[in-house]
Amino acid sequence: MMTFGLVSLFGLTSFDDIRTKQVRVLEIIIFAVFGIILNIYYRTNSLTSIMGGLMIGGVIYLFSIVSKEKIGKGDALIIMVSGLYLGFFDTLILLWLASVFAAVFGGIYMLAHKNKGDIELPFVPFLLLGYMTMFSVETILEIIAL
Repeated sequence: MMTFGLVSLFGLTSFDDIRTKQVRVLEIIIFAVFGIILNIYYRTNSLTSIMGGLMIGGVIYLFSIVSKEKIGKGDALIIMVSGLYLGFFDTLILLWLASVFAAVFGGIYMLAHKNKGDIELPFVPFLLLGYMTMFSVETILEIIAL
């Protein structure tokens, strides 16, 4: 259920992020409530881990304000919601993977288009790619452990 929730969140908001460069707050709230309910029911993460995951998104939100939205506030809110589902360490890993994918893609894009200035990339699709990478590696490791 957690995987379904996160893939749905990232998938729906990726579409909006690519198309309009914005994400809908209502979608984020719905998935946040869903994440809270799943955590109450399944108890997959400790409260400390969940708070740490939320804190990562909070720090990104503050960075968004200070940097005049070099990273969007919507992206920060989605990272906060990810913290509800993943907890502290997995949210850090997700953020790192998404950042690496975004940097690689951005570098290739700039080289291909001979762009020397700033470019705006939607970040949520890289969160989706990062989460799918995490899920795939975890699944492969579980299969190997059998």
